[in-house]
Amino acid sequence: MKLSAMKIDPALIEQGDWVENIPDLPGIRIKARGTNNSDYRALEAKLVREIPLAERIEGVSPKEQDRIAGQLLLETVVLDVEGLEDDDNKPLAYTRELGAQLLLDPEFRVFQAGAAYAGSIVAQRRKADEKLDTKN
Repeated sequence: MKLSAMKIDPALIEQGDWVENIPDLPGIRIKARGTNNSDYRALEAKLVREIPLAERIEGVSPKEQDRIAGQLLLETVVLDVEGLEDDDNKPLAYTRELGAQLLLDPEFRVFQAGAAYAGSIVAQRRKADEKLDTKN
C-alpha cells in the first residue's frame, strides 16, 4: 500500500464536511467535523477527568459513556443538519437546542448513531487527488 493512500485530510477533520446517505436517516445530511478533532480530544479528556476516580477505575459506566458521547457530538462534531422535519412535514432548522435534544436524549439513539457515523466518515476522508483535480 502506498503511503499516500493512508493520508487523511486534517483540515477537513477540523473544519467539517457534509455527509449524505447516513444509515437509518434517509433524506438527512449532516455537516460534521471528524471524530477525534482537536476540540473532541480536549473535551473528552475533560469529561472523563470529571468522573470521580472511584467510579472510573474499573471502566466508565455505560450511562456515563452515553452522556460523554452525546456531549462530544453536540459540542465538537455536528455543525449543521439538513432534512429534518416536524410531525407535520414542515422543515426544521438545526439549532443548538434541537441538537441537544437529538444528541442527548436516549430516545433519539438512531440520530446519535447517524451523527457518530458522519463524524467517523469525515475523520477518514482523504485529500482530493491533485492529479484528478488538475485534469478536470
